[in-house]
Amino acid sequence: MRREDWSVPALLAEAVCILLETAYIGLQIYYGVSFHVAPSRVFMNITASVLLYAALTLLAVYPERINRLPQELCTGRVRVLSIRMVRLIRFVFVAGLMIPCVCDVAGLQIQEAYSIVVMALIFVIAVYCEARIIMELRKGKK
Repeated sequence: MRREDWSVPALLAEAVCILLETAYIGLQIYYGVSFHVAPSRVFMNITASVLLYAALTLLAVYPERINRLPQELCTGRVRVLSIRMVRLIRFVFVAGLMIPCVCDVAGLQIQEAYSIVVMALIFVIAVYCEARIIMELRKGKK
């Protein structure tokens, strides 16, 4: 990732995401051991979250892959908006995983609609950022 893509808030957001993902892995292991969950289920939960986190991180490193843009077009504001979109989606994804995991460990039950709300939030972020990227690309063509 380019040096100009990093700022203090971006670094803090990355650190928070890494800590949340690490805490999620730890809580999954704790939950599996404490409540005698099958190791394969815990392993699959951890593997899925790590793979999605890694995929979103790669998209943040190569933002031109999001919209299949050539590198000449993925500069300036378009690049910033693409990276910001991926970082926001990754944060919502990791935070969305943490809340039910903490509730499971605490023995609380959350509503079934929670996952729909998280997915809707990710969808709204993606649509909003993509609309702004398309507007920037159209503005650049003029």
